[in-house]
Amino acid sequence: MELKHLIHKRLINSVDFAGKLSRYAGKPAVFDTEFPSDQQPGWGGRTQYPRVCLRCDMQVNQERSSAGVLHVSVYANKDQAKLDRLENLVRELLEGVLMKPSGQAPFCVAWAGTDAYAAEGQAVVFKDVVFDILEYPSQETTDPDPVLAVGTYIKSMYPEALVLGIDRIGEYVNPADTPAFYCRLETVQGTTGHCMNTISWFNARVAVHLIYPDAAARLKMAAAISQSMAKDTEIIMLDNSPMELTGLEVNNKADYLREGQLVITGKYGCLRGGEKKHTISRVGIDYIN
Repeated sequence: MELKHLIHKRLINSVDFAGKLSRYAGKPAVFDTEFPSDQQPGWGGRTQYPRVCLRCDMQVNQERSSAGVLHVSVYANKDQAKLDRLENLVRELLEGVLMKPSGQAPFCVAWAGTDAYAAEGQAVVFKDVVFDILEYPSQETTDPDPVLAVGTYIKSMYPEALVLGIDRIGEYVNPADTPAFYCRLETVQGTTGHCMNTISWFNARVAVHLIYPDAAARLKMAAAISQSMAKDTEIIMLDNSPMELTGLEVNNKADYLREGQLVITGKYGCLRGGEKKHTISRVGIDYIN
């Protein structure tokens, strides 16, 4: 199922939200890109408001760190209170919820703003609720993998939480019910150090997003992870080698959907290949007369 279909499904499956909308062909009036005309029999001669139109623009915006933009336009008769309630419900149902389209990475949407309008010559008002679409792609690198090591460490601390890249997820995950962690690789830099003839050394920066709407809980959990790592001084990677922790930074003011509240810096090594032995490539007998 595509992302737009997941968004549509989440809206119409909400009894509270869908129950406030008009009906078209017996279903809640939530449409893709454009509305059916007023003369369509699906309206059944009943009121056509409130109704909703969805539009997705999947174009990457580097400045906003987004994979696209979602517009949810909510239309109603001139009842501002009803329109405000519908906008609030749209934001509650969509913002920060992880959605997993088939064969793709998880996405969520972050509210970017709302514009209010009045249709000229009609007793209709509407709001265009705009969300940035954020993607959380797989961050696996190679073996040993610093991102997977950090995710495994966090999973051991909070086994009830969801760690993207470790846990499988369904179509939806509501972080209000299940806190979700996303570990993202910021940089990996080669460096110099002892035993350079046998080990290649790397410095890695891993940003950790705790996707959870409760700001106080986010701070407590991020601080707890930082303190635990500081006490351990290292993380054991999946090949049983250590990653020495050289930096831990908690930033509770960071946008948890875009930036991550915890940044971990660690140094780890990869063994170079063993000594290459000379091999026999040809065996023969030369006869000398």
